[in-house]
Amino acid sequence: MKHLSYGVREFQARIGEALRAAQRGDRVLITSHGRAVAVLAKADAALPGESGEDRKRRRLAAEGKLRLGRRGRIPPYTPPRIGGLSDQLQADRR
Repeated sequence: MKHLSYGVREFQARIGEALRAAQRGDRVLITSHGRAVAVLAKADAALPGESGEDRKRRRLAAEGKLRLGRRGRIPPYTPPRIGGLSDQLQADRR
């Protein structure tokens, strides 16, 4: 994957070239006065019924910033049973 950089005016003049580069998988950095303002990259094909959050999770996983878990429900949390003084305090409150 190549990294290309264009100033805003150059990007406007070469937008077709920049889009073709992004479609190939290259990342195109757009700068204004030497500062990065945007990155143009290949779009992920959205899956039917996929929300914006799902797309963001998939992108973060592809970048290695997130590890996706298994699908399904998370089992309900059951707090650990602590005996002794805490039981006595709870009994006194009832």
